[in-house]
Amino acid sequence: MKLETFKSILLVLLIGLSLLLTFGLWNYQSEFEELDDKENVSDTSVGGNKMEAESNVILPSSIIFHAGQQHLGYKDPQKQQQLFEDMQTWVYTNFTIKDANWDADDFDIEIRFPDALPIQVVTSLFQFTNTDKVDANWSFDHIYLRLKEDTSTITVLFPSVDGRRQATASVSNSANYNQFKQLFASREDLTEFLLFNEGERDIFIPSKTKDLKKRSLIVNKIPSDRFVRALFPNTTRVNRSDEGERGIGEFYFADSEREMRIQYHETKLEYYYPYATDNDAGQNDPVELIDRSISTIDSHDGWFGNYQLYDLDTSSNRVIYRMSYNGYPVYNEYGLSLMEVQYQGLDIYRYNRSLLKLSNEVRTEDIDVPSGADVIRYVNDELTDEVDQIQDIQLMYDFQYQTDNSVILNPVWFMQINGTWKKLFPDLETPTSQQGGV
Repeated sequence: MKLETFKSILLVLLIGLSLLLTFGLWNYQSEFEELDDKENVSDTSVGGNKMEAESNVILPSSIIFHAGQQHLGYKDPQKQQQLFEDMQTWVYTNFTIKDANWDADDFDIEIRFPDALPIQVVTSLFQFTNTDKVDANWSFDHIYLRLKEDTSTITVLFPSVDGRRQATASVSNSANYNQFKQLFASREDLTEFLLFNEGERDIFIPSKTKDLKKRSLIVNKIPSDRFVRALFPNTTRVNRSDEGERGIGEFYFADSEREMRIQYHETKLEYYYPYATDNDAGQNDPVELIDRSISTIDSHDGWFGNYQLYDLDTSSNRVIYRMSYNGYPVYNEYGLSLMEVQYQGLDIYRYNRSLLKLSNEVRTEDIDVPSGADVIRYVNDELTDEVDQIQDIQLMYDFQYQTDNSVILNPVWFMQINGTWKKLFPDLETPTSQQGGV
């Protein structure tokens, strides 16, 4: 065969191969080109809501009223959230920062938060007449209020966590003052709280636990492919693999750089971007970190139900939000009640979250929950080796996912040791066979 003939045949083959490839590209459709649009979501929306502001996610874990040697709190934790929201509408004057010189015994009301907050965030939470920006870099996890009877005013104190600095402000509206005086006098909606002071700090526990209910709710799953649109820059490069553990609904999506793993019967998402840029910027400003995490979740309408700021870690640029229901925090051993966002440089490094949204309650059941006195007795008698390490004790809903797409919210006592929550009274736990759990 002559060389010219061979070249002609090779050219024809190459042209034919090129045409086949072109035809294939024209007819190729990514698995994610056509997503289910029954709920009329946008390209990057996963069908939830936006949070928009810090004030919507920063809420207290408790509000305690000190009446002499007696301590009171709201029977219904939703009432304390309403009070805090009312406080955000007040007008605060004479905001100042100085060295600490306060005494907790001088104050009537104590507001506690789940984690330390940067002092700069107060201008986003409250309305100050003499400042709209705080030039300081310390944190607080309490707010104290003192009712001044001679002037019918309220002094508000933000003490630093390290005890070295403080910020103060005043509320001069007598209506706000009278609101608290009437609450102390009538004690309407309030109940006794017991002081547990054997741990790392003083802990206040509701004495009575009557009228608590176990609740069963329908849950809906958020389609995981919507997050492909939201988190991957080019969906045509994303592949799906079903190589996860069989029987528990595990699979993952990935392109050449990112991975999004779906776990536990398609109830949890774990996104990981190991090539996130590291611009040596170090730690994020704490307020910017909160704003950035809210914007990240807002960008795909990712809020379903009620969540509040739970953990702010500027050393690792990580923010965690915890689900709440009827004012109570919600716990789940697999993290189905949390949303966690972590950054590296300019990018999202990790994003872990639930793919469940709570729907209608279908059943409630009266349940006996140990009283506050029972809790203190149990801790002192049964946990003698750990009692001095206890950081907090709270009544939470234990989130138990059922494989029939329902959830049981069971009121349970938890204690926190070394940052980890553990159930109290393990003998009272519902057997796993009844939970139908994950």
